[in-house]
Amino acid sequence: MMFDVCVVGHITKDIVKSADGEFQMPGGTAYYTAIALKNLGMSVAVITKINDQDTFLLRELEEEDIHVFLGESDWTTTFKNLYSDDTNTRVQWVKEVAKPFTVSDVSGCEARIFHLGPLTKYDIPLEVIQFLADRSTVSLDVQGLVRDFVKRGRGWTQVRHVVWEEKKEVLALVNIVKANEEEARILSTKWNLTEIAVELSNFGVEEVVITCGSNPSLIYSKGKSYWISSYSAQDLGTIDPTGCGDTYMAGYLFYREQTTKLDEVGKFAAMTATMKLEKGGPFRGSEEDVLDFANALGQPFLPKMT
Repeated sequence: MMFDVCVVGHITKDIVKSADGEFQMPGGTAYYTAIALKNLGMSVAVITKINDQDTFLLRELEEEDIHVFLGESDWTTTFKNLYSDDTNTRVQWVKEVAKPFTVSDVSGCEARIFHLGPLTKYDIPLEVIQFLADRSTVSLDVQGLVRDFVKRGRGWTQVRHVVWEEKKEVLALVNIVKANEEEARILSTKWNLTEIAVELSNFGVEEVVITCGSNPSLIYSKGKSYWISSYSAQDLGTIDPTGCGDTYMAGYLFYREQTTKLDEVGKFAAMTATMKLEKGGPFRGSEEDVLDFANALGQPFLPKMT
């Protein structure tokens, strides 16, 4: 079977602490992106690895009829996320990390797009990315590739940002790259986000996406910059920021298949992320829900064009 999108990444056990309290739930790029893509209307697969005792983390994927290619691992990646009161920043800790993916792990899935969501710099080696780039369009979230772990205590290790040593080799292979504002500035010696996007594009990436929390995001492609407005959550009592960047990319990949107008693609992505922010867990709305949200704001989408 040929899937629209296959998301490669570890499903995690997340312990989330914010102004609303502390709770445990499934997490990871694969979890948030896959469920959002499925609800938007795409056929989706996930390639992941967890410990056999943690298969309950896959329950929601199975309920959404998302095909899971499950590999073996002695450990399940486990994170603790502590958010600031405004939800724009977080301190992150990791306890255990699942085994890295291999070419053998990804060779059994066929998809038009592979979206890679490494959560640590060890998750997806260069040879796996090379293999996928020869077969399909590759989209990459860099978040895990600029992470390392320090300050051990009580079994938990604090996550810190580090330089990505294989940046040039990997960016020459992928079609779309996504980073948040902090990660983007780790990838470059520059501070201006447009200049950073140009630099990343020069390595060979076709489309650069930089998200900035509650501020406008940036899409850069073929010498053009598109600044995408952010949208405020309507229900301020239920804000859940975990997975918003992943949801943005789900909206981006979905709408990118329908139009070449990147400003419209970014708008759809930003609105999808805002709608997810208003509810706990992954985005479970439909394309129609996003279009209705746009209409309610008086910002309807233009007719789709290729």
